[in-house]
Amino acid sequence: MQKLESFLSSKLLPLSQKLQQNKVLAALMEGFIRTSPITLGVALITIIGNFPFPGWINYLKSIGVYPHVEAITNGAMGVFSLYVVYSLAFSYAKQLETNERNSAIISLASFVMLMPQTIVTTAMKDGHAVDSTIGALRLDFLGGQGLFIGMLIALLVTRFYAYLSKKNIMIKLPDSVPPMVTQSLAPVFGVTIIFVIMFVIRVLFGLTASGSVFQFFIDVINAPLNSLVASPLSIIIIVELLAVLWFFGIHNAVLQGPLGAISMTMVVTNISAFQKGQDLPYLIPSVIYTGMYAAGFMGFVAFFMIRSKSAKMKQLGKLSLVPSIFNINEPVMFGMPIILNPIFFIPQVFTQLIAGFVTWALATTILPISLNPTMSLLPWTTPTFIKMPFAGGLNYTILLVICMLISIVMWYPFVKIADKREYELELAAEANKEKETAEEIKAEGVQA
Repeated sequence: MQKLESFLSSKLLPLSQKLQQNKVLAALMEGFIRTSPITLGVALITIIGNFPFPGWINYLKSIGVYPHVEAITNGAMGVFSLYVVYSLAFSYAKQLETNERNSAIISLASFVMLMPQTIVTTAMKDGHAVDSTIGALRLDFLGGQGLFIGMLIALLVTRFYAYLSKKNIMIKLPDSVPPMVTQSLAPVFGVTIIFVIMFVIRVLFGLTASGSVFQFFIDVINAPLNSLVASPLSIIIIVELLAVLWFFGIHNAVLQGPLGAISMTMVVTNISAFQKGQDLPYLIPSVIYTGMYAAGFMGFVAFFMIRSKSAKMKQLGKLSLVPSIFNINEPVMFGMPIILNPIFFIPQVFTQLIAGFVTWALATTILPISLNPTMSLLPWTTPTFIKMPFAGGLNYTILLVICMLISIVMWYPFVKIADKREYELELAAEANKEKETAEEIKAEGVQA
């Protein structure tokens, strides 16, 4: 393992350091890290509100508490793209040495401008169902489904705003005008140009069948997958695609169409056959899906972080461990960050792929699984290491251990490499701080 770490360090660290000198990547990492208080802060309420105990959610609904749990969760994660747009634009503007607050607020406004702003609902009128259009923003696009488009808007709008600023396309105000007023009014011309471009983009995508840039992006991603049926290979393809897209900051929500259709087909059909005492028609695809899901368990990553030398990673690991046990991975994904971090490309992209094929091979040869599909109805926060043993007994538990071992072997060396880099940066920062302090003391001594 040490030889592997040494080899990866010699190859990956220089590449990572070079890539992270890129202003876009640096802004992405800082922007995601700045959203960590939101993902960590809401984790406890999300866990309690969706605690994996039979009847718990129904109890919360019966006493009227669950709607408030949903409101808090939606206020954090349901509109998460808004926070990413602002944070990312702010960080990128700092890299480009342009006005951070103006860039962030203009990017945020551009993001909302491109979003569909009406929703069709069905209402009863005179005993008949009538379609009614209301003005509203969909949480889908404010949350995970809008994340990638939001990232693009933040980067492109901020870059264009910086360009306009350098070209002095600004209102010239006298020096006597307060700085706050100058910073607010000076960019009006440039902002007008940006908003006109947003208008043109909105109109052009409105002419497509999708109706908006958000839906167009989702349709393009989903198109090649919509024809897939539940099979071992299709499950591996979709779950692996989820892992790849996550690395590039594209949330799993964009694939909820094909993934939801396939998973619901497997669950409903398997439960129906199970209740009739028949063979499960989607046994192997279900086993593969759960095996890959187990390999994506991020609790080990958080545990490795706790044992790190880096103070940043150690603290983030402590805060992320409990959420990750309950399948809330955003604190690790955005806090490390893993997204667009070249150090973590290999484990993020290949871990579940390897686990998928290993699971397929074992389940069809030496580890036959007797599956209770009703366990798939447990809340999504149910830890995998609890759900799998109850769902499939000893063989399923052995499969769980194997998939998690794959995850440990794949993630451990790369977390160590990241820890080494962060620790070196912290030592360098501490040395610089001590040097500055010594110079200040020396300067004070000279003045005295």
